[in-house]
Amino acid sequence: MLTDLKVPAVRHANVNVTYGVPAKMRDGITLFADIYRPDVVGDLPVLLLRTPYDKSLGQNTVYLNPAWYARYGYMVVVQDCRGRYSSEGDWSPYDAEVADGHDSVEWAADLEGSNGNVAMYGFSYPGAIQMQAASTQPRGLKTIVPAMTASDFFDGWTYEGGAFALAFIQSWVLYLAQDTARRAGDYATQKLLLQALMELPGTYWKTPVSDAIPSAEKYSAYYLDWLKHQTYDQYWSKNSIRNFYQDIKIPVLHFGGWYDVFVSGTIRNYMELNKLRAADETRGRQKLVIGPWHHLPWQQQVASCDFGGEARNVVNLIQLKWLNQHMRIEETTGKDASPSPSPGPCPSPGPGLDQYLDPDPDPDTDPDTDDPSVSVFVLNLNLWKDLSEWPPANTTEKHLFLHSGGRANSLSGDGSLSTKPPDNEAWDSYMSDPSNPVISTGGHSCCFEEIAPMGPTDQRKNEMRNDVLVYTSEILSDDVTVMGVVKLRLYASTTAIDTDFAVTLADVSDCGRSINIVNSIVRASRRESLVNPSHVEPNKVYEYNIDVGWTAALFKAGHRIRLDVSSSNFPHYGRTPNSDFDPSKADLNDWTVARQTIFHDSRYPSEIVLPVL
Repeated sequence: MLTDLKVPAVRHANVNVTYGVPAKMRDGITLFADIYRPDVVGDLPVLLLRTPYDKSLGQNTVYLNPAWYARYGYMVVVQDCRGRYSSEGDWSPYDAEVADGHDSVEWAADLEGSNGNVAMYGFSYPGAIQMQAASTQPRGLKTIVPAMTASDFFDGWTYEGGAFALAFIQSWVLYLAQDTARRAGDYATQKLLLQALMELPGTYWKTPVSDAIPSAEKYSAYYLDWLKHQTYDQYWSKNSIRNFYQDIKIPVLHFGGWYDVFVSGTIRNYMELNKLRAADETRGRQKLVIGPWHHLPWQQQVASCDFGGEARNVVNLIQLKWLNQHMRIEETTGKDASPSPSPGPCPSPGPGLDQYLDPDPDPDTDPDTDDPSVSVFVLNLNLWKDLSEWPPANTTEKHLFLHSGGRANSLSGDGSLSTKPPDNEAWDSYMSDPSNPVISTGGHSCCFEEIAPMGPTDQRKNEMRNDVLVYTSEILSDDVTVMGVVKLRLYASTTAIDTDFAVTLADVSDCGRSINIVNSIVRASRRESLVNPSHVEPNKVYEYNIDVGWTAALFKAGHRIRLDVSSSNFPHYGRTPNSDFDPSKADLNDWTVARQTIFHDSRYPSEIVLPVL
């Protein structure tokens, strides 16, 4: 549990709200915002949230509402993005956000009652567009706090390892397109879109994928564009946050979650900006906080696992602390906010985030020395760990090689993991049928676990299938703490010219419960490049190097480490027809069965590589 956590004393009792305040962009389009201001005389710093999800909600699914922040001395501005809800213009994701973000920050800095200093916050899409705005260095912008967001809109957003992020993208577009249809007065289509959303996950089975969104050509043409651009081309690179790093020079607080769809991008944003700051200390400080959460909400109960009281949502308090440091607002000590005890036995609390959350700073103190650069929640230890860097330097690679007698299929098979390199061993094989895919159980999709594969979940239902290879270690004699990116070197062949390999690393308890820690996928034709794909030669062995995912997790003594290998994880990822047929256009009779072979011998030593603390 978090201990000695203090909620700062409220500075202002009353908050006034002004609705529908216009802001004219450089091209004449007007965006509208709601402004929350404490009832106080004097100029205040501005806290700006730009959202495509209705300004009246203020992203209240994960944050406390804007009035809460206003009580602590901020003029909070919540603005509808272009083409969304009350704002003018046409909605096209990503394209207008650089210019609109720049113009909106400078407009906010000049608002009556503003002291000229602006900070931004917001999660998911509003997190990404903060990064875009910051790259233009608008006047007045002092810091940003992007949460649960990516580093690129292709890799790690719309596609992963070359596979389409089906559940995330289709559910997101079904939500987004409703407002576009409403604005057009097409209420019949608005209802169809809502119905398709409510029928998830059933809608994911609709084929072809390009026909899954009602009236996409009218209200979500961008969805069809995303399906056409299946490689990393100029369409994607022009808006990529990765291209903006050099120009983001202000302090940034990055929030992520181990089961979040964007965790790899969140970590990349932090690492790359932190690397730039290491070379130039005049650049803004970077801080990374990663909890055990999936995309939303941020609570201690994540899918099937309760990570204890320390896993509850502390984002608002950490965020407020950061904002006060960088906007130079002095806090006053308030009441204790220690979490209520969780049911059942819990680990003893560690130092965790308590020091960081102590709300009694000297406003003249250098924020660089006030708290750790990295705070991560260690899964299964269920405590926060403060670090000076990420990934931690004091890790060593633990190599676990795949083994079997040739029948690693399912839990009934003989697949194993060990530190001993393989010698002459029989290969493992299974059949991949896209019409009968392995059904996703947990993971890091988006955005609600009721309709998308999210979070830690028991994998045994899938591990009973013969088209899933299962490799399990011996019982661990000591605790193993993994911190960093898990990597897999897989040697495989296929009878197809293109196919997928989906992998999951799991923690197996003494009762046999198999909980996913990280998972990923690679499309064979994208094994070497997301820019220039190349088909594989049937029955030829290829080496696949897969980043399975970032994590901080404890594998307890008495548990086992497990790797699952299959060729689908649906609807987490879209299916491939196992051919050169366009996956977005594949229909019921376009699927092809492929025979997949996994090698683990002295010539082809397939292995999982764990960064062990």
